Amino acid sequence: MAEEIKRRCVIICASPYSQPDFIRESIDVNDYVICADGGFDTALKAGVKPDIVIGDFDSKKKESDVNIKSIVLPVEKDDTDGIYCVRYAMSEGFEEFLILGATGGRADHMYANLSLLKFIYKKNGYGILEDKFTYIVYTEEKLIISSEKGKTVSVLPFGCESAEITLKGFKYKADRLVMDSVFPIGISNVAVSDDAEVCVHSGGVIVIVNKSINL
Repeated sequence: MAEEIKRRCVIICASPYSQPDFIRESIDVNDYVICADGGFDTALKAGVKPDIVIGDFDSKKKESDVNIKSIVLPVEKDDTDGIYCVRYAMSEGFEEFLILGATGGRADHMYANLSLLKFIYKKNGYGILEDKFTYIVYTEEKLIISSEKGKTVSVLPFGCESAEITLKGFKYKADRLVMDSVFPIGISNVAVSDDAEVCVHSGGVIVIVNKSINL
């Protein structure tokens, strides 16, 4: 079981553009690390030993020769490996998630990984999907983006037809703006405050923060 003071759960996915150096630097000694299927290969490249490997192993060899706890899933199933990893971690008491190795590669896999953020949110958890260049969160309420002044931030409806938002501390402000999912007006804004605020009045959004400075 997770410790009384909940640690963070890190899920390593199997993107071919997984940036092993970044993954190694992102993981803290107290993190609980789950590899989703081929994410185990990424962990090996990063020099990270996971606590458990979960997947159907259709993207890598079986784990029988590896001295690490594993759960083998059926190849034909409803849940993705990532969703199963989140369900497992939540059953162990984890609420905070960092998802790595989840960007780039197949577009359908990346979309599924973005959906993990909404799944975690709906289960009352908090998730960040991150790579070397960006980090992404999902919210349906108020979100403060701290210490990101000068960085490009995109706010886009996700998993809904539209979202009504207010933006404060951005180059392009908004007051109860209704964003339609077919018109990405929320792309490429810039934070002009160290406490930029996204407030969602209806619907849900993904917030994508580019780590490079643009001012």
